[in-house]
Amino acid sequence: MTEIREQFLDTEFEPPVGPIETAVAEVMADVLGVNRLGRADSFYDFGGTSLHAIRICARIEKQTGYRAQPIWLMTYDVLADFTARLFNANEKPPDE
Repeated sequence: MTEIREQFLDTEFEPPVGPIETAVAEVMADVLGVNRLGRADSFYDFGGTSLHAIRICARIEKQTGYRAQPIWLMTYDVLADFTARLFNANEKPPDE
C-alpha cells in the first residue's frame, strides 16, 4: 500500500463511522492502493477513475449486499457522502 494519504491531503484524518462506512473505506483503499481513507477523503484525491469505481462498487455489493452504482461514487466522491447515498438507495439493510 502506498502511504500517499498524508502526502496529498491537508485535512486531518477522520476515521470511518459504523460497519458499512468502514467496509466501504477498506474496499476503496484496497482498490485505490492506499493505506487508508477517512470520512472526508475524496475518491478523486487518490487517482480514482471510472474503472476503479466499477471495481469498488462490485466489491461493495459482494461484501455488504448493498446495491452500488459507479456513477454514485463518481458523483458523491467523498466517503461519507457516498456511504450516505448507499444508505438512501438501500433503505432496508440486507439480511445478515
